[in-house]
Amino acid sequence: MKKIKFITLSLAAFLAVNLNALNLDSAVDIALKKNYDIEGKNYDYVESLENVRANNSNYLPKLDASYGYTNTDKANVGFESDEATAAIALSYNLFNGFKDIAVKESSVYLSESSLYSLKATKQDIVLNTKTAYINYLDKQNALETYESAYKLFQEQYEDSKNKYDQGIIARNDLLQVQVNMSSSKQNVVKAQGDLKVAKFELSNILGGMDLSNETIEKLDEAKLKLSNYDETMLENRSEIQALKMNLNSIKELEKSAKAGFYPKVDASISHNEYYDGFSNDRIKNQEENQNIAKVTATWNLYNGGYDDSQTVIYKTKYLSSTSLLNKTKLDIKLQYENAKSNLQVSLDNLETAKLALLQAQENYEIVKNRFDEGISTSTDLTDANYLLTQSKQGYNRAYFDKYLAIATLDRIFEKDIN
Repeated sequence: MKKIKFITLSLAAFLAVNLNALNLDSAVDIALKKNYDIEGKNYDYVESLENVRANNSNYLPKLDASYGYTNTDKANVGFESDEATAAIALSYNLFNGFKDIAVKESSVYLSESSLYSLKATKQDIVLNTKTAYINYLDKQNALETYESAYKLFQEQYEDSKNKYDQGIIARNDLLQVQVNMSSSKQNVVKAQGDLKVAKFELSNILGGMDLSNETIEKLDEAKLKLSNYDETMLENRSEIQALKMNLNSIKELEKSAKAGFYPKVDASISHNEYYDGFSNDRIKNQEENQNIAKVTATWNLYNGGYDDSQTVIYKTKYLSSTSLLNKTKLDIKLQYENAKSNLQVSLDNLETAKLALLQAQENYEIVKNRFDEGISTSTDLTDANYLLTQSKQGYNRAYFDKYLAIATLDRIFEKDIN
């Protein structure tokens, strides 16, 4: 029975630990749901949808009700000195120089542009989350490396102190080891601070999530593999599509600016009733209660060149946005070339760093044994410790650079979000 209880408690402890564990995939999922940059872009998209709905109202009739009261000191012939008028009117724009169509289409394109911007922001947040996550692991490894170096210096100091007490080494050799140990301790303290900052940075990306009790899991190498990257797919980047939609929107706005060169035609039907002052008594002359239907056509012949200026403005905006689109395409191509180069460099560096780490570990063991035998000096062992620490840092940096390069390529080709 005790054995069963122990197994149950162990399972509960295991589940408790894993409930507070954060891996890279879950971090990305949390960021996509809670990141404030995404939240802001999502509100922009919702607003753009409302703009589309608002512009659809131009295709619907307008219904107005009005009430007016008139008091005159001298009544004119056929009019009461104190009367009120109630009216209800239904109006509809028959033609507005194609402005309503153009403005509506422009809002639709802007909405699509906003959606692409939202997708691009999500992709950026995915990369930023991966970068912050990997940066935390890098800082964690750095702390472990400096703690290991400090521990080796502590062991070296104890050995050196024993040799000094035995009169084997001089005091300055002991002091040199002590100074190096203190310097190594400072590296540990700085690494602890860097790790704390890295956790705060990751927390911010995750919408302020409390990570104080979270265990940040190591990378799952099986999930961090190179995908197939087709350079022709760069044209499908969300930023490019957003700018294309923006160009279409500007083109439609240019059409709307030309609406001033066309006539405007409106139709309306109204019913007017006249009352004697504020009373509910209708004026006896029922002929004055009217149903009116009318069609009005207006055409602005000159408005100071405003329409011409607006057309030029939109043409200029179109050219400016076209330049931005072309520049964005070049920037994305440069991003791809840089990421591709960084990946190759990181892969080469990783192989070199592996070999360097193995050599540094072997070198330290040899020097340590020689130091124990009294053949090597404290300086030799100190140098071997520094070399080992540097090699560990170099390997960690190359290891994480590889996955940052992969994450960057995935972002460039928008691999992470459907």
